[in-house]
Amino acid sequence: MNTLFGAHETFHIREGWLRKGLLGIQKNPTLFSDPYTSDVLGVGRNMVRAIRYWLQATNLAERKFEQRDGKRITSYHLTKLAELILEQDPYFEDDGTLWALHYQLATNQGSATTWYWFFNEFGVRQFTQDLFLAHLQRYVESNTRRRVNPKTLEKDFRCLVRTYTRHEDKVKEAGYEDSYDCPLASLNLLQHLPLSRGYRLVGPSQDELPPLLVCYALAEMRSRFPSLGDQASLHEAQTQIGSPGRVFALDSDALYEYLLRLESEHNDLISFSRTAGLNLIMFKPVESLQVLNQYYQGARILEGVHG
Repeated sequence: MNTLFGAHETFHIREGWLRKGLLGIQKNPTLFSDPYTSDVLGVGRNMVRAIRYWLQATNLAERKFEQRDGKRITSYHLTKLAELILEQDPYFEDDGTLWALHYQLATNQGSATTWYWFFNEFGVRQFTQDLFLAHLQRYVESNTRRRVNPKTLEKDFRCLVRTYTRHEDKVKEAGYEDSYDCPLASLNLLQHLPLSRGYRLVGPSQDELPPLLVCYALAEMRSRFPSLGDQASLHEAQTQIGSPGRVFALDSDALYEYLLRLESEHNDLISFSRTAGLNLIMFKPVESLQVLNQYYQGARILEGVHG
């Protein structure tokens, strides 16, 4: 199993970084091999490495290697997801974009292992730093063949917390010196508990998470687990690795309500059968990017209505 820890240089995603990085590699695929990348992006060298990391961790850029004049050249290219986002939401302002990026990050076992583990494997909704790290260390020892420095895991914990909590919720005694919020903090998935110095994973309300992003997650889950075939149970949609239940922290009641809405409003994408209490989700032949694109088109229509 491929794993990666601490590659973020202790920096969480900052506002504008993903757009800046994508536009940079659009113009110059070998940008991150350029000695003047810091000048081009207007950030320090550590931040350059962080931007490069987050572009890959959120599945917005993929790395490729090629030979030129006998030298191995590393280049980065936009994924189809990145192309769609730049076309439909170039400034990363739409909540749907943030939910899609969160999904990609939380399911990237190879490049964002701690994020993947937290949302898919940890299974604890209220926790302290000590509890988090004890469970993560156990996971590392059981699932990887290499030793990971505990300080590296602690850096991952701090970065994950900064990814999903707002600056005003962070405690000074914990050493959080970075006052820049991560865009994903607006999803309100993680709550700081000042009295216990702990945190709570919180599922979104019906008006915070768009139904089509639940459908996006289901389409992604299906593509990652072909054994599901054309259907999945409500239980699988809540508990399967990469499911909306896991990644979006939805309980069975909330997920059930989302499926009813999808059946009512978007039965061209998905159907939900409740015959004899089986609660089966039937997948239509659509890809996750088609679902996301349909979400963007609907958001544009709403903007026109309310604009």
